Amino acid sequence: MHGDPRVTDILKVEGLTKRLGDFVVVNNLSFSVKRGEVLGFLGQNGAGKSTTIKMLANLVRPTSGDILLEGVSIFSGRTAKSRWKMGVIVEAPRFYPHLSGRRNLELLARLYGLGGQRVDELIQRVGLSERQHEKFGRYSMGMKQRLGLASVLLNNPTLIVLDEPTSGLDPVGMKQIRDLIKELVAENGVSVLICTHMLEEVAALCDRAIVIDRGQMILEQTLKSAKDMKSIERCFADIAARQTA
Repeated sequence: MHGDPRVTDILKVEGLTKRLGDFVVVNNLSFSVKRGEVLGFLGQNGAGKSTTIKMLANLVRPTSGDILLEGVSIFSGRTAKSRWKMGVIVEAPRFYPHLSGRRNLELLARLYGLGGQRVDELIQRVGLSERQHEKFGRYSMGMKQRLGLASVLLNNPTLIVLDEPTSGLDPVGMKQIRDLIKELVAENGVSVLICTHMLEEVAALCDRAIVIDRGQMILEQTLKSAKDMKSIERCFADIAARQTA
């Protein structure tokens, strides 16, 4: 188990707002991710998902609101190390294409003061042992996603944030990534926020889901049965109907 067990919410997003001129991309958004939970963060393209993820990664500053990681704001000056407790992949994993998968991971490990043993553990964990010395530029999409997962796990984070983790994968690759995420939650107690527009992904992985539209949350739903997924499907249908009206 990671972190302080008294803190049940690994992540709390409080009143998060991002404006670009007069346009409100994210509008007073609040939600939480509980310890050991997989939360689906859903919305159609343009709903504000990617901007929210970039604010979680501290790549984009919010206009207002706060993000608390284990009870501490990620924007406060004393949280440089605490931000390392969150591993984030924004869009597709990016590495040096002319270097091997292993070499890319070794360079990142140095930033955390980690050595080859941790790299060995993660390469084996994500199933890249036989392909670790191949150049990243030659990796398949599924291999790139697995190396991306290895990179965000380097510093043993309490929370990982994944942006469309199975996008572009074939069914076999999708299953491999989903199985790996399930193992991380079951065996390591990691909390996961999955940003996606794929309802199949949510049904396969998530304990709970929220749906946003035009930067606002419009549904929060626990996922315990097929009936719960129907609520999300209806929500997406309503969004589509409004867009075509």
